[in-house]
Amino acid sequence: MLNFKSFLKEETDILLEKALSQDLESDDKGKLHELLLAKHLHSDKQLPLHHRSESENEEHAGTPVQVHDRLMKKIGKAAYDEIDSHAKNTAEAFKKHLQEQGHIGDHAHIGDVHWTSNADKPNSPGDHFKTVKDANGNGVSDPNSNADLILTLKNKEGKTVGYHGVSAKYGSNEPNYRNPGLDSLEKTAGIEKGSLKSLTDAHHKHMEALGYNGSADQKNIQYKIDKMGIDKARIEHAKLQGITAAGKSLSKKNKIMHEHLGAFINGHDSLKPKEQAEYLHTSNARVNAAESSSRDAKTAVAKQFHAGLSTKSDSELRDIIRQHVSAPTHIPHSVAHSKVKSDGSSEPVIKASHSIADEHLANATDLYTEHQGSTVVIKGKHPITKKPVRVATFAVKSSSGPHKSLVGTFGLK
Repeated sequence: MLNFKSFLKEETDILLEKALSQDLESDDKGKLHELLLAKHLHSDKQLPLHHRSESENEEHAGTPVQVHDRLMKKIGKAAYDEIDSHAKNTAEAFKKHLQEQGHIGDHAHIGDVHWTSNADKPNSPGDHFKTVKDANGNGVSDPNSNADLILTLKNKEGKTVGYHGVSAKYGSNEPNYRNPGLDSLEKTAGIEKGSLKSLTDAHHKHMEALGYNGSADQKNIQYKIDKMGIDKARIEHAKLQGITAAGKSLSKKNKIMHEHLGAFINGHDSLKPKEQAEYLHTSNARVNAAESSSRDAKTAVAKQFHAGLSTKSDSELRDIIRQHVSAPTHIPHSVAHSKVKSDGSSEPVIKASHSIADEHLANATDLYTEHQGSTVVIKGKHPITKKPVRVATFAVKSSSGPHKSLVGTFGLK
């Protein structure tokens, strides 16, 4: 039986393992699921091969092993085991799908699995180009591919006989199929290049006027601390202090967090009680102003995007949906969704990418668009009842907090 001192040490160690107390972020779970799905698809149950992961999120950048170990430590054993179980179930369903489609069997099996997190772009080859080779061994570029993983299919002699792209999806909701940047949204809507960026530039200038300074990460951390208030700031500062006192190093972001937490606490404690209340009131007001400005920017971007999209005909909107969901790709491509249920189990949903859009579009006629806050919804009429039905949604979001860059998401919902 643990004595109180040993129990306290274990509890402290657990706290030190988590740099900050926070809920699991869906992006973290999705990224970990990608890597674990790759592991279970590989015959040797190993993490995927890679070229290099680049990400605005520091915790998602690096090699598969680095990102896997970082996220495993961050989310804890219970959540890790659950995601691993879901990924394993989906991998088994995906192998069955490949066999039914004739991609694997006696003639071929899954050889290598590559993590292809950096997509090809026009005139800028990415991971697809580095992974997929033609008959002469040359790389093949495909800007339409948004595969998170690319499977290399090999025969019994070990010769490459084909490739298959995998979009890994995780969560209880219908998945997003694309995350277009502002330039992509402008092109889709047929609006002036740079018109959406000018709206976000105005927002970021407002953030600086509020007193948020430094890099995007520094501004975001200042915002998070403002939002914490003094009591939580002390708790988080103590945790980070504990990590350094234990001889462990902090990540780049946590070093910045540690410095800004110290400055925030010292700024508060140096004041008289009445001034301390005003100090906290000011930081809270700054949070509200930052969030309001971010909402306004998202709404303005969505409104401008809708202005262009609203001029599109039914057939043009259908082509836009096809391009975002079932764009023609150089190699076969499927979606593997671990759909999480309320009881914690998951249901594997596997679909061939090329057929998803048209199957969905068969359920609506006379497509049109509506602007709703930070979203633009494509609607239509039910083929039989003629009642309005929701067909697809573009949404404008920031990856984390009001200081991060705005991007679009697209889903069939």
